[in-house]
Amino acid sequence: MRGGTEDLGKSLWSDATRRPAPGIDLTAEDVQGLRDLRQDLNRLVQPPTSESSPEGGPVTSLMTLPTALRLDEHGRIQAEPRGTGWRQVASLALIEAYQAQCTDTLRRLKTCRNPRCATSFYDRSRNSSGVWHDVRACGNAANLRNYRARKRAGTEQA
Repeated sequence: MRGGTEDLGKSLWSDATRRPAPGIDLTAEDVQGLRDLRQDLNRLVQPPTSESSPEGGPVTSLMTLPTALRLDEHGRIQAEPRGTGWRQVASLALIEAYQAQCTDTLRRLKTCRNPRCATSFYDRSRNSSGVWHDVRACGNAANLRNYRARKRAGTEQA
């Protein structure tokens, strides 16, 4: 059934991006590059006021990645990833980030404010004000801690 699940994933990706699913071959040597890419993407979506945000400037694995631009049969310019292994994955991720930036949806990609969680999520709130990946899992506990701290501070002043 593995082939069926893999084919379904490719089909869903193609439907969402309107592009054919790329064939990606990964080896054991790609593992560290993928880990670095994941870390860099997480740093990229952290808010600028976060203590763990980058010191400014581009992140290492995303600085230079090969990509080709192609005019398709409908007259639209399509970005195509280049490279092999983790670099191909990084090229795909950077293309998606660029397209999200062009449509002003990249700002909705955020990191959960709960430091124990730090899950990346897409903020679907109307005004892009979400800070928790899941309000029930991370937000309620933090809001309750803040409420109790304010209440304690109020009783100490009285």
